[in-house]
Amino acid sequence: MKRLATVRVAAGLLLFFLTATALADEVFLKNGNHLSGTIVSMGEGKLVLETNFAGRLTIDWGSVERLSTDAPLTIVLADGSTILGIPGPGETPGRLKLAEGPLSDPVPVELALVAAINPPEEPPVKFNGRINVGLNKASGNTDKENAHLDAELIARTAKQRFTMGGAYNRASDNNRKSEDNASGYSKYDYFLTERLYLYMNGMAEMNKFRDINLRTTVGPGIGYMVFEGELMNLSIEAGPSYVRTDYDQADDQDSTSGRWAVKFDRFFFEKVLQYYFTNEGYISSSDTSDVFMFTRTGLRFPIRSGLTLNAGFEWDWDNTPAEGTDKSDYRYILSIGYGF
Repeated sequence: MKRLATVRVAAGLLLFFLTATALADEVFLKNGNHLSGTIVSMGEGKLVLETNFAGRLTIDWGSVERLSTDAPLTIVLADGSTILGIPGPGETPGRLKLAEGPLSDPVPVELALVAAINPPEEPPVKFNGRINVGLNKASGNTDKENAHLDAELIARTAKQRFTMGGAYNRASDNNRKSEDNASGYSKYDYFLTERLYLYMNGMAEMNKFRDINLRTTVGPGIGYMVFEGELMNLSIEAGPSYVRTDYDQADDQDSTSGRWAVKFDRFFFEKVLQYYFTNEGYISSSDTSDVFMFTRTGLRFPIRSGLTLNAGFEWDWDNTPAEGTDKSDYRYILSIGYGF
């Protein structure tokens, strides 16, 4: 009896290990190798595989030839559509077949068109933003100081996005103020499709050294997200705007203008640095020489826990400035920031 019980236990253990092996997911690579484990997810071109021998492995999605798994997968395609199903047997290279149920016909899916697998559940509202602070002071034979502050907050849902932010710059040379300006903006976007959206934009600016007590702009428009993701973002916008400028000495002005905006950022070298560029401009409909714009560009170097070191360049240009002021203002800014 004891021997029979031992045989039963051994058979049970053998069956368990055979079943565990059979249920293991397999990833077949284009170089002929294959790995066993549990498929966790795929996103941003990286497949995550949980293994018993090396923990979690990250595999380039472009190196994957086919998959084998008995577990249901949530597949997100490049066009944004989602398929939930169980992969069928005998997968061919470069293709996956998903059946939504035991009696459903499998749907062929090209691996090249898969944007994500088992993506994390997104919160109803997603927040992200950043704040950057730069300070510099020199004393002795030269007495100079300058300060810079900028911040931005974005709240995003599937259909809507709200952005607000602002910046402040102050500088002095030998206790004499040489720069003093501030700006703020807010924008509401409503997405008609995954990439196309309508917006309402507003901005306010003051700059004592450009004779601007207050300049305000407001107007609707249309935008398009060319890219949107963790590694790269690019958007373009255009629309009409009402512009009013309250000068300190010059005559006040108001006009209907056309607005354009470009916003781009991209990580390089496995997130060692991030390049960013924004340009926003306005051109008067009654006088095409009346143009002003703002350009911001630079590099962010992530440190840890959301902290970054930043090296930036800012250029504010007004083709028809107030009398006695220059067309261009330039700033080179070194700052430390925090992003989330």
